[in-house]
Amino acid sequence: MKHLRDSIPDEEAEKKSTGIIKTLEKLPEYTEASVVLMYAAKGKEVRTKALIESAITNGKKVLLPITNLEAKRMEIGEVNDHSDLREGAFGIMEPGKKSGQWEEKIEAAIVPGLAFDMEGHRIGYGHGYYDGMLKRMRAVRIGLAYDFQIVEMLPAEGHDQSMDLVVTERRVIRC
Repeated sequence: MKHLRDSIPDEEAEKKSTGIIKTLEKLPEYTEASVVLMYAAKGKEVRTKALIESAITNGKKVLLPITNLEAKRMEIGEVNDHSDLREGAFGIMEPGKKSGQWEEKIEAAIVPGLAFDMEGHRIGYGHGYYDGMLKRMRAVRIGLAYDFQIVEMLPAEGHDQSMDLVVTERRVIRC
């Protein structure tokens, strides 16, 4: 799935990402949230730069994960501008510093993945960082994916954290 996703042309990734973000920005689960966890897209993941900028402009508190490799967990940092980001673990852009305990305040968590199924199961990169972080919050979980990343069924283990919604360029899947 990673190879398939990474093989789409940049123009196509940008167009599909724009459609996904426009759909997300109309969903009440997103529009009603004032504190949102997002991610900085890497490679051909659904692009989130415009979403981050729009959320900040519209007064949302925007948080992004910070990978703590030593503790093998995700921490959270606030972003006030896209320029607040620096390259962190795995080459992913992240806030420069951790900022407080946000897990209880996050209302919507926007999550990337390699594949999702109709029940909200997600395959990430296999490190379990997102599962550990999502387990610590009660936020609505929204996966962003290209429609070809939706598969019939994925394996799920007890520690895996499922999505409540998955948004693609073609549909919104309520899990």
